Amino acid sequence: MHRHATRRRALAAALACAAMLSACTGNADDGTDPAAPTATPVVAPSVAASSAQAAVAAAVAASTDVSAAGAAKRAKAFTGAALVSANAAAKMLPGRTAGEKADAEISPQGVKVLAVSRAGDPAQILAQTTLKKTGAPVLVLLTAKSPAGPYQVAAVTPVLPSAEIASFDESAEGSPALGDGEGLAAKPEDVVASFAESVRFPGPASSKLLATDPLTEQLRQSARAQSQALNNQGTFTQTFTPKDVIGGLRLADGKGAIVFADLQRHDAIAMRSAQKLTPDKELTLLTGIKQITTEAKLTSNDTIAVVVPASGQSHVVASSDQIVAGSGR
Repeated sequence: MHRHATRRRALAAALACAAMLSACTGNADDGTDPAAPTATPVVAPSVAASSAQAAVAAAVAASTDVSAAGAAKRAKAFTGAALVSANAAAKMLPGRTAGEKADAEISPQGVKVLAVSRAGDPAQILAQTTLKKTGAPVLVLLTAKSPAGPYQVAAVTPVLPSAEIASFDESAEGSPALGDGEGLAAKPEDVVASFAESVRFPGPASSKLLATDPLTEQLRQSARAQSQALNNQGTFTQTFTPKDVIGGLRLADGKGAIVFADLQRHDAIAMRSAQKLTPDKELTLLTGIKQITTEAKLTSNDTIAVVVPASGQSHVVASSDQIVAGSGR
């Protein structure tokens, strides 16, 4: 994945070449410019590795702590929408089956650093861990207010099946931040807005900025299924509101960037006549709703990771979602 820097020629070899001009064709150059500035990462590779391992381990432990101390631990381990989602998931945890818990469990071991931001840019570490049960990759975006840390989890997104992500600049050099999006096929905010429009229900819009991906298809199919399940006794709507581009880093060789963004998803059911619907136990634990008779509204935090190339269509490569609020009557 990493590119290797060109080695400098030894001084002895350079002198030998100068002394034997007849054997050397011209003034050979190793491709380096001593006067050129050297890119440096926001933290050294070894520090990035230890920070990522510690941050992911703390987040995993805090996620499953349903004791009174759990909230304080999550406040240290997570930030932004990821913190809101982690607190909501903890409330719902006692209502989940053993199988559901196992499917969602993230490994705190073997954390690998994929990229580190450069000095002068917002402090970010992009790491990868796995789902404990299947070994499937999970991207973790870590951010900090200063290079020294502490680094907190800003996004946890399992990678979609068959998704591919090109390499980043090596950690010893650091990867450039998104900046204003210059050099990308589209502005990150426009890509996220296009995604939101492509998964609304009813009436999803085709996206010229985004290639078809498993997440988009899954969301569309799920919305249709929920609407059909009402059997004309009510209506179902699904909308997404883009919130923030929370971070991202440039890929190597000018191949684009990976962008992490938060959206809020709003699902609403309106019954045409009174019914008696019992929500899942985990939903009751989160919202307090015990029965739905006429309507229900759910709000979820959805996070996506999108590769925006230098040209062509963008690709959603990872995602997560978590219900964070709800109401019903």
